[in-house]
Amino acid sequence: MLRPKEVCERLGISYTTLRDYVKRGYIKPVLTPGGKWRFREEDVERLIGGVVKQRRVILYARVSSNSQRDDLEKQVRTLEDWARQNNIADYKVVTDIGSGLKEDRRGFKKLLRLAVERKISRIVVAYPDRLTRFGFKTIEELLRPFGVEIAVLNHEDKDPREELVEDLIMIISHFAGKLYGMRSHKYEKVVEDARKLIEDP
Repeated sequence: MLRPKEVCERLGISYTTLRDYVKRGYIKPVLTPGGKWRFREEDVERLIGGVVKQRRVILYARVSSNSQRDDLEKQVRTLEDWARQNNIADYKVVTDIGSGLKEDRRGFKKLLRLAVERKISRIVVAYPDRLTRFGFKTIEELLRPFGVEIAVLNHEDKDPREELVEDLIMIISHFAGKLYGMRSHKYEKVVEDARKLIEDP
């Protein structure tokens, strides 16, 4: 018999999710004389092979600009090769073209929505910064209660120079917009000068 905490650890879910599974009838607790929940190990294993495994795996790839489409395709091939090698057939490829600093990337927002809706079990990326430039650990912690694991195939940063240039320009654009307004002449000049300086130091 397993305690709720042990069940949550095995399933990679929060206590709130476990209660939701009980409410939906996915797993039935056994009440102790003191009224505490306990779970049969065989029921937990069956849940792992049933409800949890039915959730889809997302393969996520991202590049900063359209000129890097070849790299985007390479990332997708790498991720799909990984899925085949691990006998994962039920996966969906989600891609973005845009800086890893942008929070409104369409594909990225889709990932978060699917995670909150508990429709996915894992997000797989080639490198940590494909998902986000900053805050990777924070996103990992936020998604864990929804039963979502983030798998990274490579941890070594091999970003091309163009990626870093686009990110720096985006940071400068953001602060210039705050200072001068997005439509002002000063904003445009600051961004243009920054691009020239960064691309041709």
